[in-house]
Amino acid sequence: MTFHDTRFPTRISYGATGGPRFSTTVQALNSGHEQRNINWSQARREYQVDISPSRGAEWEELLNFFHARRGRAYGFRLKDFADFKLDNGLIAVGDGVEKSFKIKKIYTNDDVSLWKYERPLSKIVAGSISVFLDGAEQLSGWSVDDNSGLVTFVSAPANDANITVTCEFDVPVRFDSDLMAASIPGPDIHHWQSINLVEIRL
Repeated sequence: MTFHDTRFPTRISYGATGGPRFSTTVQALNSGHEQRNINWSQARREYQVDISPSRGAEWEELLNFFHARRGRAYGFRLKDFADFKLDNGLIAVGDGVEKSFKIKKIYTNDDVSLWKYERPLSKIVAGSISVFLDGAEQLSGWSVDDNSGLVTFVSAPANDANITVTCEFDVPVRFDSDLMAASIPGPDIHHWQSINLVEIRL
């Protein structure tokens, strides 16, 4: 198992900078026009965190967390305070047969369906999810796997039923370095700048 189901300390991640990165190859043609090729079907998020300064229990928590992950070896959860909620988001339309559905977040621009971007969500925050069928909350008859983002109903939702979800979610990431490059300018004072975290695909 290369993923640990634990969250990076939120009081540290609150100050993170970063977000989604896409991969696009841009080729300039002799005419001056461009040819652009999308290399990734899904964005990969990158973050940078600075610990300056850190003392006492906060530093011990980060030190223990880094050791437990063995640097880049094991992934973990990160709360991205810029994007961590799904609010009554449509995840599927029932067909009367299928019982399991992947939670996803759909980003749209000007309500043009051609431009929508679908992001599958795998790390759901435990206890944060509510499930609705055609706007009616379902208090039972379903379960969710918080580590895969899969909602499973006891009975298949009716044909054409809109299945929507409200929840919070984390980003699966890892450290992008095996070295904790911390400086110690004084007793019980620690600085670790440019802590790079990268999203991992599961």
